[in-house]
Amino acid sequence: MKRNAEEIVEGNVSVKKRKANENFEKLNDFAQWIQKNNFMLSDKVKVSQEGSCAQYGLVAVDDISADEMLFQIPRSLLLNPDTCGIAKCLKEDSKDIAGTSGWVPTLLALMYEYTNPESPWRPYLDLVPDFSQLDLPMFWSKSERVDLLQGSGVAEAVRRDLANMEDEFNSVVRPFVRKHKDKFSPECESLEFYKRMVAFVMAYSFTEPLGLEEGEESAKTMPMMVPLADILNHVANNNAHLKFEKNALKMVATCNIKKDEEVFNTYGELANWHLLHMYGFAQPHPHNHWDTVEIQSVTMLDAMTALPVNTGTLLKKKRQLLTNMSLYGEDVGFIVGVDGILDELEMTEVLKVSCLDEDEVDRRLADDGWESDDEEDGDPALTYDSMDSLQGEWKSVLKRGAELTLGRYGSAMSEDQTKLGTMDLTSRQRYALYTVHGQKQLLNTLINKCS
Repeated sequence: MKRNAEEIVEGNVSVKKRKANENFEKLNDFAQWIQKNNFMLSDKVKVSQEGSCAQYGLVAVDDISADEMLFQIPRSLLLNPDTCGIAKCLKEDSKDIAGTSGWVPTLLALMYEYTNPESPWRPYLDLVPDFSQLDLPMFWSKSERVDLLQGSGVAEAVRRDLANMEDEFNSVVRPFVRKHKDKFSPECESLEFYKRMVAFVMAYSFTEPLGLEEGEESAKTMPMMVPLADILNHVANNNAHLKFEKNALKMVATCNIKKDEEVFNTYGELANWHLLHMYGFAQPHPHNHWDTVEIQSVTMLDAMTALPVNTGTLLKKKRQLLTNMSLYGEDVGFIVGVDGILDELEMTEVLKVSCLDEDEVDRRLADDGWESDDEEDGDPALTYDSMDSLQGEWKSVLKRGAELTLGRYGSAMSEDQTKLGTMDLTSRQRYALYTVHGQKQLLNTLINKCS
C-alpha cells in the first residue's frame, strides 16, 4: 500500500508546529527518500520520536508476527566504498589507503558524501547522526573519562583509539584527501571532523558476515552505512534482526511485537563497556545478559597469595611459567560473564598453576611449559551452576582475584546504588554508572559463589 511521508513518520507536536520543526522536517525528508527508493517499509511500523527510547526509533503501529519483514534496504542504497561517488579513486588508490584499522575506505567514502550537498544520501545524512546526541566517551574530557570510568577499561580503550585515529589520519587519510582536493571539502582535512566520522561509523555502521565453510572462523567485511536499519535502537533482548540477502538487506521480526512497542535490533553480544565505548550508552544491571568484566592476569597472580604455598620466590617462578603458557602479561585477562567464567580453559590452567608446589613448577619450567598430555576432560566447569564442585583452593584464588579487581574502581557498590536512585544525573554519569556498577555486580556474584 502506498503511504505518504506523514504516515511513515510520527512526532509529538501539532502538524503546524511540526512543519516549523527542523527535526521533523529532516525526518519527513528522510521518509520521502526511503519511500522513493523502495525500502518497502511495512505499514505496521513508523519511524518515530514518540515511543522511542532515544532520539529516533522504529515503533509498531499494529501487532507484528514473528518472521514478518519490517523493511528492506536495496544494496544500491548502502553507503560503502563501492557505491559512493569516489569509488573509482578509492579503487585506484586501494593499496595506499588500506591503513591498519580497515576502516579508511569507508571513512573516505563517508567524508565525501557527508560534505557533498548533492549526495544521493543527503536526506539520510541530514538526519543521522545528530552529533549533539552522539556522545561517545571519545568526545568526553580526559578528566571525565578518568573520574567516571575508572576501572571499567573504557578509558584505556579510548586512549588507544584516539592515538590510532590521529596516526591513521596523518599517515593515510589526509594525504589521500590532499591528493584529491577537487573532490573533498576543506573540512575533510580537519582531524576533529575525521573523529566525528569515525564516531559515526563506530555507532551506526554494520558489517556483513562472510559466507564460510563449516568449521572456519567467522570473518567480516569492512563496515558500511545502512540507512534506516541504523535508526533502530539496541537491547540485549532484541525483537528484530537484519538479514543479509543477495539484492537487499531485510529487517525481520524475531518474535511477536505488540502495537506501540519499540522495534529493537541487536548490535551483537556486547558487554556494557563495549556499548558505551562504541555507541555511547549502556544498559542497567541486570538487563544486559551479555555484560562482562575482565580479571587481569596480573591480578590473578596476586590472588594466588590466598594460598599459603605461594611465597615471593615461588610466585616469580609461577609468573614465568604462566608467561611461557601465554597466560600472563599486561594485555592478558580472563572474562567473567553473568553465568560464570567465559575463558574457562585459560582460567582453569591458571588455577592449576596456583596450586603447584615449587618442585612441580621447576619441572614445568624445565619442560618449557605445560605437558601436552596434561589436558583433562574431567576438569570442572567454571560456570556458577558447577562452582560448588570446585576444590577449595581454586575458590579461594578466584574469590581473591574478584576482590582485588573490585579495588580498581573509584567507588563502592553502595555509593553507586545511591547515585542510581537519584534523577539528578547527566547521561554520561548514568551510562558510566551502568557500566561500572554492572561490572561490580558480576564480580560480587563471583565472590559470593566462591564463599
